[in-house]
Amino acid sequence: MNSSSSNTSLSPGEKLLAEYQGLTPQQKFAKNFNLPIQLGKLVFIFGFISIWWAAFHFAWINPGFIASPQMVWSWYVENYNNGDLWYDTLVTLREAFYGWSIGSVLGVFTGLFFAVYPKIWKMASPLMTFLNAVPRTALVPIFILWFGVAETTKVLISLTLVYFIVMDATRNAAAMIDPDLETVMTTMGGTRRHLFFKLSLPAVISSAFGSIRLAAVWALLGAVFAELFGSKNGLGIQYSEAANKLFMAEAFGIVGIIAFLAIGINFFVKLIENRLMRWKETSNQGSVVTV
Repeated sequence: MNSSSSNTSLSPGEKLLAEYQGLTPQQKFAKNFNLPIQLGKLVFIFGFISIWWAAFHFAWINPGFIASPQMVWSWYVENYNNGDLWYDTLVTLREAFYGWSIGSVLGVFTGLFFAVYPKIWKMASPLMTFLNAVPRTALVPIFILWFGVAETTKVLISLTLVYFIVMDATRNAAAMIDPDLETVMTTMGGTRRHLFFKLSLPAVISSAFGSIRLAAVWALLGAVFAELFGSKNGLGIQYSEAANKLFMAEAFGIVGIIAFLAIGINFFVKLIENRLMRWKETSNQGSVVTV
């Protein structure tokens, strides 16, 4: 009764604004929470751990080359306050962050540039395709010779992975902007600067944020991959040393850390996307409005 009476007391404009506003965090949680789906996730996780446990205890794989879930958990408990492990984690995250941030910025702006000037893209596309096709396994030893085993090599490998993912997605997104929108803005006195900041950039960021989120995970994997070839610090070199010495609990534990970091990075970038793109949700709720 109270809710219906409060709704009827609202003016048409207030009702429109109320419908246009986003859901509260509690309403979003209640809307997105699906008990069968959550139980299904737990079933898959339990099934994976069970198969892993069986592979160790029934010797499906040589026990010298695998660690059981209990062994990996014990390693985590023993090393949760290991300063060297935390420092290696910080080094890998720093390398991935630098590669991701620089590669994303370069990818967005060069992608927009190629979209605005398609003739230049036609001239540059063979070179870009060639550079993207170069295997990173071939680049790592060369970068180590040029820059040593310092963090610069890992940042560059992450950057090369991120740049092409973001650049290609940005260029495609910018090319799909409705020409009629550009015509309307130009007719209303919009300059090239207005077209870029008011039309092209918002449309590209909205469409390309998925590639930026994917690139963040690839930046982490690229940094770890480069560390395998040689590094002073980092999770990659620690994993390589543990695997070479057959310290399988440590090797599996580091793999788990890398996987959890990738999940955490994906979640964190998704939060940033939701924060910056809140207008997408509200526009979806009130996308059809007749005045």
